[in-house]
Amino acid sequence: MNLLVEHFLACRTPADFYRLQILAECNAVPSEVAALLPYRRVLPKEALEWVASVQSMMFAQATTVQPFRRKAISGNVALYTTRSDPEEPRDLLVAFCGLADRLQVPILVVLQHLDGTRFDVLLLRDPSKRIYLQGVPDYAQDLALVAQRIRADVDLERYRAIRSIGTSGGGWAAFTVGTMLGADRAVSMSGKPPGATFRLTQMWERRGYTLDDQNVDFLSFERLYNSIPVRSTRLLAFFGADYQIDREGAEAFEQLVGAVGIGFRGVDDHNLMFEILKRRLLTTFLDRYLTRDLDEIVPPPGERLLDFSSLEPPAARPDWGAPSQQTLGPG
Repeated sequence: MNLLVEHFLACRTPADFYRLQILAECNAVPSEVAALLPYRRVLPKEALEWVASVQSMMFAQATTVQPFRRKAISGNVALYTTRSDPEEPRDLLVAFCGLADRLQVPILVVLQHLDGTRFDVLLLRDPSKRIYLQGVPDYAQDLALVAQRIRADVDLERYRAIRSIGTSGGGWAAFTVGTMLGADRAVSMSGKPPGATFRLTQMWERRGYTLDDQNVDFLSFERLYNSIPVRSTRLLAFFGADYQIDREGAEAFEQLVGAVGIGFRGVDDHNLMFEILKRRLLTTFLDRYLTRDLDEIVPPPGERLLDFSSLEPPAARPDWGAPSQQTLGPG
């Protein structure tokens, strides 16, 4: 029997279901959710509701299951790939999760909206909720060491190009490590620098976490970024145009490191990825800002507050190299 099915059948309380759903949203790959469908008659109601919700997100703009496989590098670092041949050409996307250990939406939803024949994804998270101020737990103690570990653990030379992306508290990590690795571009989604001006200490306290202030460098972003000898990575800071906190965060990135802040009108909350997803534009957004020529897609100064109509309408795209023909039907 499918292992995820066994776990769902073992749940006894709403808390059990909730914990398993969060674990799956942070770790599962699209094919694992697709494999649940033959078990619909035995799955409990709570599991079926979750499958339906995740399925609706997975197929907001995609039509086939992207067959990513997960390889754990450490407890908080994993490589996702669809390759069968290690020599198949790929770009590497280095992705830093936010406080919820996701990319604002479930990991498998982002994977499902990426081109699996183009990208491998290296996913990092900081479950300590210190937004990478002390690196990645059980991996490296600061972001400079994170970049060193990535070079040791991943053969970067076999990749055509490197990109990085980070959501919320992972935005500054994507900028820093992406630049250290020589990424072509780095993308922050609703991120902000980890300075005291953003009242991060109070934010952690409200969530029940505490900081060892003696070991936290709130200026680590500026210090680390300015220490990079070659800084050729283009930095893009996306935000909801009507959400003032994230707008200020993007403006701070512009001032500190010359990032290009790009806002989307009509978004008045923090979760920009979900706002893009629910408009069925996540594949379009990722294709556009991770793969296309930046000189063509970055708007000029004074024109960087965009409507979602600026993203090309989602055409019926062909299957990407037919990595999988498995589909999830409406039933």
